[in-house]
Amino acid sequence: MLRGPALMRALKLTVRVVISLGVSAFFVWLSLRNADLRAVGQSIASASVARLSAYAAVLVAIHLVRTVRWGILLEPLGHVGFKRLNSASAVGFMLLMVLPLRLGEFARPLLIARPPAGAGVRLRRSGAMASIVVERIVDGIAIGLLGVIALRALGSGASGEYASAARKASLLVALGFGGLCVLLLCALFLRETTLRLVGAALRPLSPRLASAAVSMLDAFISALHLGSGAKAILFFVLTAVYWSLSAFGLLLLAPAFGFHLSALMAGTILAMQVVGVMIPAGPGMIGTLQLFTQIGLSLFVSDAFLRGSSTAAHAAGYANTVWMLQFGVQVLLGLIFMLSGHVALRGLFGRSADADRDPEAVAASP
Repeated sequence: MLRGPALMRALKLTVRVVISLGVSAFFVWLSLRNADLRAVGQSIASASVARLSAYAAVLVAIHLVRTVRWGILLEPLGHVGFKRLNSASAVGFMLLMVLPLRLGEFARPLLIARPPAGAGVRLRRSGAMASIVVERIVDGIAIGLLGVIALRALGSGASGEYASAARKASLLVALGFGGLCVLLLCALFLRETTLRLVGAALRPLSPRLASAAVSMLDAFISALHLGSGAKAILFFVLTAVYWSLSAFGLLLLAPAFGFHLSALMAGTILAMQVVGVMIPAGPGMIGTLQLFTQIGLSLFVSDAFLRGSSTAAHAAGYANTVWMLQFGVQVLLGLIFMLSGHVALRGLFGRSADADRDPEAVAASP
């Protein structure tokens, strides 16, 4: 029987899961409320197998590009072999898919920080976490700008009840992540001032907490980087390839459901998807991904949400197929590496023996 701290952790986890499932259920309902479920199923069942397979292949290519790009950010921390990098990336993104409220965001840095079976270079957790922060900020700026540029280029070609909201959302994402980028740069170039301010703010609450927080923040700031000039250029090139492949996949799959998209349209739908999945929801971003895919599509297909229409069924079928393939491919990749023994999840989110030997983990522990 659970008691004390263990009971509280179990209750917190239960509350989080219930909230995440509730959020997802609400968005699933919004996504399907105007569509005939039988027609949606028929739309998915009749989709071109060739296009479904091609989209799955694009998703595998996206995974590889994303993994290589992450490796560039990790290089200054120590050499990480591609096998270890690929394993941590596959399992980390699998956990991002299967854990609620985007809790899996922490999995990749934790997985890559510890070497497999006691072999290989041990990376600092702060450095691994910093790589994810840099990655997310660059992606946020890129996808925000993509939405702004695509919607401006499309002009009146993007209309409907969500057009104005889509333009504002894209701009807010670009500005929001741009602001985070400015804050990180200020912390990087005004490092001593930042550490002094954080320490002064936390010291009245707890001197030990202030010391630990300053130590961890100092390690985090020191790990912020994009590598050498050539590596930085390669990182941004791979970022462009990553998002181009993501948009191309949406464009490639659309005709299987009767939709023919231009590159700008696919880019707009992709931007809306990313805006949607920022909302913490259930496992696999279920509900948010489908609804915001349909919202993006509705900017070009006027009756994508028209109650009872065949177009609404096809739009829902397209959105749900995108979700199912993204979820299925990423979970399959993660399971392959996890079941083959390349990655162990035991003690990943707790304090393990390895964590006890990590000075950063010791400093952060109560």
